[in-house]
Amino acid sequence: MGDTAKEVKIARVLITISVIFGLFAVVTLLYIGIGGLAGKTVPGIFPAGALLLAAVKAAGTGFGLAAHRTITRGDLRRAGRYALVASLLPPLDLIVLFAGLLALFLHREGEAG
Repeated sequence: MGDTAKEVKIARVLITISVIFGLFAVVTLLYIGIGGLAGKTVPGIFPAGALLLAAVKAAGTGFGLAAHRTITRGDLRRAGRYALVASLLPPLDLIVLFAGLLALFLHREGEAG
C-alpha cells in the first residue's frame, strides 16, 4: 500500500509540472499573438495561429488542473482520464500522458488487488 501512495505522489507531481509548463506556454503564446497584433511580428509565426494554439493549450491546462484536483481527492480513474485528454490536446504533452497512464495503471492495480 505504501508503494501505491508513492506512485500517486509521483503522478501528482508530474501533473503539477505539466500544468506549470502549460501555463508558461499559454502566456508565451498569448504574448506572441498579442504582440503580433500590436505590430511587432515574430518572423515565421502568424499571430492568429499563436492565439488559437494558446486557446487549445489553455483547455489542455484546464484538463490538467482537473486531473490534479481529482488525483488529490483520490479518484485515480477520473484523474487518469482527465490527464489523457490534457495530453492529447495539441501540442502533445508527454509528461501528463505518462502521469495519466500511471494513474490508470494504479487504478486497475487497486481493483485487482
